[in-house]
Amino acid sequence: MNRKIIIKSDDLDKEIFSFLKEVGADMPMDGNIEALERIRNAVIETFEKMGVTLEIDERSPSPRLSA
Repeated sequence: MNRKIIIKSDDLDKEIFSFLKEVGADMPMDGNIEALERIRNAVIETFEKMGVTLEIDERSPSPRLSA
């Protein structure tokens, strides 16, 4: 059975920022676009390994990194 999740780009980024904030215990972090892209790719790959296609809707712009 093929499963697919479609998520807006800004929603995925917000979830990533939230996760980083929780893991970092609100410690200020100096983020950048390359770091965000690596995390996004890891999330997509992880979903694929679980048998789920994660499709990113890029129609809306991603927020600036400010974790």
